[in-house]
Amino acid sequence: MSLLDDQPQRMAREKRQLEALARGESWFCMQEWGATAVGDLEVRFTLKLLNGTFDGVLAYPRFFPDVPAFIRPLRKGESWSGHQYLGSGVLCLERGPDNWDPSVTGVDLVRSANKLLWSEALHILLPDAVPAPSRHHLTPGQAVRGEPRRFLLTSEFSEYVAAGAPGSLWQLETATTRLGDAEVTLPTAVGAEPLQRLTYAPAVAGAEPGRGWAIAVQELPRTKVATLAHLAALAGGAGKLPDDLHNKTVVVCSASQFIRAFALSASGGLSELAVIDASAVDASRLPADYAKLGAMTIAVVGLGSLGSKIAVSLARSGARKFALLDADVLLPQNLVRNDLDWRDVGFAKVEATAERMRHVAPGADVLALSLEVAGQENPHATARLAELIGTCDLVVDATANPDTFVMLAALCKRAGVALVWGEVFAGGFGALMARSRPGLDADPLSIRAHVFGTMGTMQPAPRVEARRYALDVAGRVLVAGDAEVSHLAAAMTAFAVDAVCSRDASEYPVAAYLLGFKKFWEFKAPFDTIPIECPGASEAAPAHALSEDEVSALGELVNAVQGSAGAAGNSSP
Repeated sequence: MSLLDDQPQRMAREKRQLEALARGESWFCMQEWGATAVGDLEVRFTLKLLNGTFDGVLAYPRFFPDVPAFIRPLRKGESWSGHQYLGSGVLCLERGPDNWDPSVTGVDLVRSANKLLWSEALHILLPDAVPAPSRHHLTPGQAVRGEPRRFLLTSEFSEYVAAGAPGSLWQLETATTRLGDAEVTLPTAVGAEPLQRLTYAPAVAGAEPGRGWAIAVQELPRTKVATLAHLAALAGGAGKLPDDLHNKTVVVCSASQFIRAFALSASGGLSELAVIDASAVDASRLPADYAKLGAMTIAVVGLGSLGSKIAVSLARSGARKFALLDADVLLPQNLVRNDLDWRDVGFAKVEATAERMRHVAPGADVLALSLEVAGQENPHATARLAELIGTCDLVVDATANPDTFVMLAALCKRAGVALVWGEVFAGGFGALMARSRPGLDADPLSIRAHVFGTMGTMQPAPRVEARRYALDVAGRVLVAGDAEVSHLAAAMTAFAVDAVCSRDASEYPVAAYLLGFKKFWEFKAPFDTIPIECPGASEAAPAHALSEDEVSALGELVNAVQGSAGAAGNSSP
């Protein structure tokens, strides 16, 4: 069905209104109507202005007036105005997709186009004339659409070059990544030897390293640069740039922090890179409390579907020091829920997750340990684990393994470290998450016992199959999906951040929660939450006095250890 079939009355009115405009205004001339293969209608027209004539097309899409009509030049690639969309040439008028109203007519658009072009013509003839106000605000993605070669301006690089005086020249190292036909060049180091490494720039696998120069000038024009000689003049004249510029990137920045970037080929060809400005001051976009995470060390135990998501989310949340513990490798069947992808299959989960976290949070300090906590490991490794836990501010147990939990609970209690744990119930109908904060909550084992005791008062839990995520209910097998695991990962991330950043004003009044994802078991509706009141921290029992024999034995042990340490210190390697 065509637009004429769907909107006959409306299109009849559009035709009559345009004809009336042509009779009443000498600057508008209608030509022929036409239709496209997909049912759009188009009418060709001419606008007559002081600076010439403009042959254009008023297009009525198939679903007009629910979607906006628009005006474009008749000839592809023709530039009418500074307010045109790249590629299509469509004019950015007073009415567009962001503020469209079905009552807007084609005549309204024609008048708006005339107003825009007249305003720009007068501004050229009379520079003091006020140009038409722009509504043409492009996102970074819109600005570089159709520009396959791009330069990413980071905050760290911008701050470095902004501090330089006009005439300053710095060496530059870059990394270029490609996706399809597009490529992005990222500054990775800048300055004089030794160059300052830019921590914002991660070591991206597959990136092509490059070199170049950055130069500061007083003023930087916006005119087109087509030759190397023109670039040299732009950079301050002959002698300002090094002689060898082949296969280099040259970045020129002005005192106003306006920046242009250029790439020179091995043969001397010059092309300009579209600059993507990612240097905004508020780039972190994180709550104020999250700033505390940067100085904390967080251990994530278990990098399966739940733990991988939590670890990456904590990196996105501002945490920068991690210890990851898992003994497994990523298998293809893990991809249905894990945060990793096919590029990581066959590699240790800890190593692959660590690499992903460094890409998400460049500069993150991630210790990856292939270790099965409470598993068949070297006892020496377990002893080192205890030392590691003692250096952490938070431990997240995402294993859902009782043996692992018991060991982590004991170590965290001994070291006075906060512990957060959770698991998705088989079938994905709900989940559990709980915490233990030293000095505020009971110890982890006491919290867990209380939670299980509370759940024992509820209706019997559904029978769980051997497979962790599968649930057999009346002969029907339910399997937890990525959505349910992601729900819990998001909740646990917020829960964990709160546990260490908002101890005195926690947004979570109790230490344990049952989270419902489906109307099932005790959950009355999807997203039903059941808080579980848990005991708070208890005072430590007073230490028993040592007997005389214990005092004597302890003294002998201290002397023996001190003597052994002294002998070891005096021995040769």
